[in-house]
Amino acid sequence: MKATPRLTLPAALTAAVLAITTLTPVAALDEAATPRTTTLSEERQGGLVSKVVESDGEIVSTAVDAATGEAVRPDPARAGTQPAAGDPHGGAVMGQWAKSEQHFEQLAAASARTADELAGNADDDAADTGAAPGAAPGAAEEAVAGVASAESLGAAASWAPSGIKGTDVSNWQPSLNWSSLWNQGSRFAYVKTSEGDSIRNSLFNQQYVGAGAVGMVRGGYHFAIPTRTSSGAKQADYFIDNGGGWSADGRTLPGLLDMEDNPYRSLYGNHCYNFSQAEMVSWIRDFSNRYKARTGRVPAIYTNFYWWQDCTGSSTAFNDHPMHIAAYGTTAPRVPSGWSTYDFWQYTDAGFNEKIDANVYRGSAAQLQDLVRNRYYKPLGGRAPAGTPVTAPAAPAEVAPAGYVVKGGIGNQYRALGGSSVFGTPTMNERGGLVNGGVYQRFSKNHTFYWSSPTGAWPVNFNGAIGRKFTANRYENGFGYPSTREITGLTGGGAYQVFRSGSAVNKVLWSPATGAQPVRETSAIGGAWKRGGYERGYGYPSTPEIGGLVNGGSYQLFRNGNDVHKILWSPATGAHAVKENSAIGREWMAAGSERGYGYPTTGEYRYGTEIRQKFSKNFTVHYSTTTKRTWATR
Repeated sequence: MKATPRLTLPAALTAAVLAITTLTPVAALDEAATPRTTTLSEERQGGLVSKVVESDGEIVSTAVDAATGEAVRPDPARAGTQPAAGDPHGGAVMGQWAKSEQHFEQLAAASARTADELAGNADDDAADTGAAPGAAPGAAEEAVAGVASAESLGAAASWAPSGIKGTDVSNWQPSLNWSSLWNQGSRFAYVKTSEGDSIRNSLFNQQYVGAGAVGMVRGGYHFAIPTRTSSGAKQADYFIDNGGGWSADGRTLPGLLDMEDNPYRSLYGNHCYNFSQAEMVSWIRDFSNRYKARTGRVPAIYTNFYWWQDCTGSSTAFNDHPMHIAAYGTTAPRVPSGWSTYDFWQYTDAGFNEKIDANVYRGSAAQLQDLVRNRYYKPLGGRAPAGTPVTAPAAPAEVAPAGYVVKGGIGNQYRALGGSSVFGTPTMNERGGLVNGGVYQRFSKNHTFYWSSPTGAWPVNFNGAIGRKFTANRYENGFGYPSTREITGLTGGGAYQVFRSGSAVNKVLWSPATGAQPVRETSAIGGAWKRGGYERGYGYPSTPEIGGLVNGGSYQLFRNGNDVHKILWSPATGAHAVKENSAIGREWMAAGSERGYGYPTTGEYRYGTEIRQKFSKNFTVHYSTTTKRTWATR
């Protein structure tokens, strides 16, 4: 196999679009930049800079080498080899068992074409790869016993089963045009999050943000490496802590557990990882139990019929988990025992114009939304998960031993979310008279349900930091009424709960490092935080919004690991972020912060070998990546 060429992007693109050092949305670039280009999110991990850019209505995610500005292009020769942590090359993916070297060559070439198209050099890239732009791979080889051959690139991309289209992506797609996928009908995406207990997809954030930015529902998947020293629970924790959690926000798919042939036979034994069938079932159960304990729902399972038969003995124990079947080269996939049909089907690894994995969801749009939102979703071919509430036309009022009654909207939600086992028994009857006609009822495990006409009934857990923050801010008179329950499973072990007061939306987030603080999602600062990737971008809030700055301004601090981002707003400049622990941020603070150079009017951005940021008093702060010097001009 000949060595794959590295793609070098033009300097203009490098300067205007592709590389800066922090996860920072850019509202406006320097004079040389195109005004119709906006960076939605950006991140640096080691020597890799990845970002999501909106350019003339197209949402593109891409990655470059921070030192050279060259587009990242995975090396197909490393397919099937275990990568080091943070390495954008190699690594196992969904359907690894059926994918050939040619498939990974195609992925690398397609990704390079996308990066080149962004630079305006699509023809040059086609010459590099020896193929015409958009050229399709060869026709799929006929599958043997339902399993694609090693040479197969999947079923022909021109055919698709009925259902709602979607895709799955990994670190093998450093550059992707999400608008193109949306325009071709993709409505959901699974993004590789993690592998085993030490490998994280270095492109997860930019791919997750890119899919969401065009309107897809999206979720993470975990490539399982079951071993006797790495339990299911340990890998579930690693998956959730790196972004694979779930929340009932209407846009997040349940986490997907990828169970398939061992891709590293020299390290972990046979295709079943040297596990017995009983041991494998126990490992999967351990993963599922931990995922449910932390997120409130069971994960979906990705597998193929023959692996499940060989390695679990065709176990029926997980048919309350959504089934994502892998089967290429067939029009009627076989699903494992226990499921009568699939929820998702990965039917080809050469779908869409990009020749990437293509999936379909078998149900309707309403059923897909139910899967996204409902922790009690019943798989299309399986049984409802344990604890599924039974819906009755009119649930009777429940009377506690003390004579207190649980009824109406509060009673229905109380039962649906677990009843006395979760919240305890009522310690009072419903009591009204709250602001805007609200009602509340307390329960013995220190939870209180609140009901209002716009939000319905939801509990507040006063045992936790979010509940205490709600109390400190005058209950419903401050943040408003809860419109979700407390949701766990965010990156870094965080949690959140949403409250609404009229048109205002307050999201109280908690993490071990920052405690509980609110983000006003409907304010300019909250909008900038969301555009930057929520808690995965700027991080968790470490203060509330604070006003009283010069010229009527306000600010809020956010922390992501060691990075401290200060989003400032003023009537004249809008909301932009200063990274306080960067060289530019330190220079800005030393000069007097907003009283010195003024409010930020852009985020940090690259200009040649410099990082720059502009401020409202006509100052530009410069940082040289070669000399490491910081200075200001006016």
